[in-house]
Amino acid sequence: RHHMASVSLFDPVGIGSVMTRNRICIPPMVIYGISDESGMAKPENAAHYRALARGGAGLIIQEATCVSPEGRLSMDQLGIWSEDHIPGLRRITDAVHQEGCPIFLQIHHAGLVSVGQDTLSPSDYVLSTPKGEKHGREMSRDEICRIRDAFVAAAVRAEKAGYDGVELHGCHGYLLCQFLNSRVNRRQDEYGQPERLTLEIVQEIRESVR
Repeated sequence: RHHMASVSLFDPVGIGSVMTRNRICIPPMVIYGISDESGMAKPENAAHYRALARGGAGLIIQEATCVSPEGRLSMDQLGIWSEDHIPGLRRITDAVHQEGCPIFLQIHHAGLVSVGQDTLSPSDYVLSTPKGEKHGREMSRDEICRIRDAFVAAAVRAEKAGYDGVELHGCHGYLLCQFLNSRVNRRQDEYGQPERLTLEIVQEIRESVR
């Protein structure tokens, strides 16, 4: 009989080249009301993540941070669509690293459920919400490519800002999840393949960062 080696919650574990001090991960949780329409990280954001890191977790994944202004889920969501965001985000990574913890960045686009007027969707779609109907316009192929490039550019900025990795936000009905949903994605071109956009983003990120 083969016996698995005993593994403790408090044992270190490697994720790629990143080594965590234990197997406790703080998941991404958006905090509203600190930033504003600029998407800039404030000193309060850095203080919040420093406090989390001081609690002793092995890894922190920072809250959904938007890759383009039109893809925001809230107008005060943190952003990474501009080089101007890097200094504020660097304050967060410096604070967390000073507490001995790595930090990943969750990069995000809300797609159909974004707050903008011209909401993009894999296919034309009407979403019923408590506030009424939300209409999503089918994205052109060029728009899909621009958003793919925005995810990749965000990952490059994340590396410049000192993050140890990125997480693609692919749940809660946001853009990547919409492509994976056959009710929302009824496209007849290559992006009708539900996983194609996500795989392209992953591949290009790997090619664009070290």
